[in-house]
Amino acid sequence: MLSKKSNIPQILLGVCTAIFLGAYLFFGRDLVLATKALVYSSAVALLVSGLFFRQSMRRNDWLILSATLIFGTMTIVFDNEVFIQWRTTIVNILIAVGLVGMFYLKKSPIKMIFGKALDIELPEHEWLRTNLWWAAYMLVMAGLNAVIILLGLSSEVWMSFKMVINPLLTFVLAILLMVHLVKKGKQYEAKKRAEVEVEDGQNHRLNEREQSKE
Repeated sequence: MLSKKSNIPQILLGVCTAIFLGAYLFFGRDLVLATKALVYSSAVALLVSGLFFRQSMRRNDWLILSATLIFGTMTIVFDNEVFIQWRTTIVNILIAVGLVGMFYLKKSPIKMIFGKALDIELPEHEWLRTNLWWAAYMLVMAGLNAVIILLGLSSEVWMSFKMVINPLLTFVLAILLMVHLVKKGKQYEAKKRAEVEVEDGQNHRLNEREQSKE
């Protein structure tokens, strides 16, 4: 193992996505062919990450790579692009279920990501609420992906949703979430300061009364 903590697995995932997109755009917009490139690159990414960066692998990384290999292989074997398309819906549903599970376990991945980075202090229930927001978003994206497949829309439409619309919506939601968390954080800090001031004022008055009695 070369590193106990590294972003290499996530970088490799990004590289696999870039290879998939490049193969699709520059080799005849053939989704099955692009899937072959995705499967081969994902297999290498899984091997490298598993051997050298295991401690840096997140659950989502394992899920995405495993699902890619399973559904991608089915796409290649049956020469049918619908399998890789369904991968998005299945993965999103599983992520949503995981987020709901973490909600009940009192764990928030959003807090792990944004808490220290943005230096935000919030009550635990506010962090946990973000789990449900993201879970709902994942289910919506899973539903939209399923609708595109069931309507039999072209691979071009699906790729536009997968590689443009979905990431764009995710980015917008992340920005809105950060703005909301920062605003909530400031409100929480102001509330705490006000409570401290009230408590200090009460203590000061009690001290004055005790001194007057003496």
